[in-house]
Amino acid sequence: MKPRTHGSGAARPAARTHGIQRLAAHPARADSKVQQRFARLVKQVDQRKQRLRGWYDMQPAIQRELADYHAAREAYRRTSHDLVCMCDRVYGHPIFTGADRKKLRALISQIAGDLLAEPGCEDLKPIYNRHSGSDFDAVASLEDAEQARMMRSMVEEVLGIDFGDADVSSTEKLHAHTEAQLHSLEQEQEQARERRARRKKSAKQEAREAEREAEKTRIGKVLQEVFRRLAIALHPDLEQDPGERARKTELMQQVNVAYEGGDLLRLLELQLELEQIDPDHASEVAEDRLRRYNAILDQQVKQLDQELAELEIPWRMKLELLPSAPMSPAKVLAHIHGDVEDMRRERAGLARDLAAFQDVTRLKAWLRSGTRRGREPKDADLFF
Repeated sequence: MKPRTHGSGAARPAARTHGIQRLAAHPARADSKVQQRFARLVKQVDQRKQRLRGWYDMQPAIQRELADYHAAREAYRRTSHDLVCMCDRVYGHPIFTGADRKKLRALISQIAGDLLAEPGCEDLKPIYNRHSGSDFDAVASLEDAEQARMMRSMVEEVLGIDFGDADVSSTEKLHAHTEAQLHSLEQEQEQARERRARRKKSAKQEAREAEREAEKTRIGKVLQEVFRRLAIALHPDLEQDPGERARKTELMQQVNVAYEGGDLLRLLELQLELEQIDPDHASEVAEDRLRRYNAILDQQVKQLDQELAELEIPWRMKLELLPSAPMSPAKVLAHIHGDVEDMRRERAGLARDLAAFQDVTRLKAWLRSGTRRGREPKDADLFF
């Protein structure tokens, strides 16, 4: 999951300065609703940046834990594969009774069927077919067709797509046809938008569009004004001291990143660091300028929310968490670590069984005990 560096400019959220805290806190005591809204938006942007920083800082640890999970999962699959092959080899041993072989067939079919549900174990198909008394590909095809049938009803109901006589007898065909239908719908909507755009607009519509464009221009000028002041103050060529020139060069790079990303809060933080804004007199900032600030910050909040959603929603789905449930990268890391430990523990049990069952008398005793230590770990396919 590579940190994004566009839009919010929050891939490396900056720490809050003492000045920006004062800037946000001071207007909250004022009577102006514009100033109070400015204070709320500053806090909202800062809170979202801190959450993003937590996610990005934790990414290396999460990726390492995921790598451990995949390694443990692959070891589990290999051991399961070896167990199936070993049981198949000794199946015909005269030590086993008919009842023993029935249990052994069930064991082989169960483990092989689980492994064949994932790519990489196709060599087990003949073993599965022989012991299950069925054809894996045929069964899988029937199951896929049934899944496609249920998905068709859902797609028709949710998206309003009419498949008619189209061949959507498999999930692959259903997916392809759905994509084609959606693409066709998008083209129709685009053509409709173009037709509406070519129609003559009313005077009110033209006035509203003109006002929106003017507002965009005014907002852009606010960012440009802040950027220009910072650029003048930080111009390295105007600084004689080498150390100060290096510091200003680094700050100017941060200014460029914040400006390109429309990150007004970071630009204001940098202004405060350079003492171009006095936090104790923030209430004296003209309200029309604060309104422009609010428009930019409001947009930034939405961008940060979208970026957070892109990071968090996949994990909420995997962990089966409700939208209102607490969510943090530490929670994700702890869950993956728990799955890694479960997987390793299950694989160790299978490995012990595999070593013990080289002695067919122990395998026979285990079959008659009616217990099976090795089993699919809890949430084994969660991250695989």
